Amino acid sequence: MTTAGRRDNLVTLQRYAATQDEYGEEIQTWTDLGKEWAATFYGNGTERREAAKEQGEQAATFNVRSNALTRGLMIRDRIVFDGDNWDIVSTSPIRRAEIDLVAKRST
Repeated sequence: MTTAGRRDNLVTLQRYAATQDEYGEEIQTWTDLGKEWAATFYGNGTERREAAKEQGEQAATFNVRSNALTRGLMIRDRIVFDGDNWDIVSTSPIRRAEIDLVAKRST
């Protein structure tokens, strides 16, 4: 697999699932859906300052190619990138060939 121009970060896309333990407590689990090349853009200075004030979160936009996998992503899914888990907070189609995934991680 090779990078696609500015999409130089290989990310793992994961789907949220909940199961129950023997006591009926919900257990959070994640399943790998696949990997995609992404261009990563971190939030601007204002966003970083606001996030730090709120809960120590950092925002980033992951630009990926539009395909069956990326079009099927949901808000409860996440991105694993650079050793961190990024919770997807929005998905936005950009033209017909791209999707922007806005995600947040706790810092």
